[in-house]
Amino acid sequence: MKLLKSTALVLVLLCSKSMAYASQVEKISDPLKWPAQCDAVKFSDEDKYLERLPDIVPSNADSAQLKAIKKISSGPRGCIFGPFSVLLRSPELLNRVQMLGEHVRFTSPLPKSIREFAILIVGREVQSPYEWYIHEPIALRSGVSRHTADALAAQRIPENMTYDETIVYQFITELNKTHMVKNATYDAVKSRFGESGIVELTALDGYFSLLGKELNVARKPVPENVLLPFNPPWKINS
Repeated sequence: MKLLKSTALVLVLLCSKSMAYASQVEKISDPLKWPAQCDAVKFSDEDKYLERLPDIVPSNADSAQLKAIKKISSGPRGCIFGPFSVLLRSPELLNRVQMLGEHVRFTSPLPKSIREFAILIVGREVQSPYEWYIHEPIALRSGVSRHTADALAAQRIPENMTYDETIVYQFITELNKTHMVKNATYDAVKSRFGESGIVELTALDGYFSLLGKELNVARKPVPENVLLPFNPPWKINS
């Protein structure tokens, strides 16, 4: 009987490990699954050569950086990657920036689909391949249509947007093009999302504009198997 129990326990443990491994394989097989950089990914030799601020591995991190790595890894992001790896050069800045990001990404009262729609607009405005790489699949899973995402990538005004998408598109586009918004645009967003929505949307724009520019300055690459709808600005204007 003891032998049977031991055998059953081993089988349960093996099955559990197999299930965990299967889920891990499924996650890695999707290079755009959030949080993508928690998986092992490969970069082209050209991108590795061009990158200015490569990832800091824990073995090379100082105590302040290790503390920041632990803090972010224990939160909803799951690990440190991309813009947070860049900002790790200044751990205190990273800690303060990521707290704002945690709110606008995960706890903002704006609907998730609208948040992700707005992030795509900002990411394209600042020409950030990395932001697009991370957030396009999230936006699609959140309800943004493929047609709309493709139009944003090509910097065209999307057709058949919802009312919420239309007013948010106008708000974010005006804010980036003119650094202000017209009264009609302001009133439309305020009527739909309130004054809190105005400041939340403006904060989202500022946050992802900051990250996009940090990523572009660092020339942060995307994995070599990812096809992007637009080229990195450093490969166009270098």
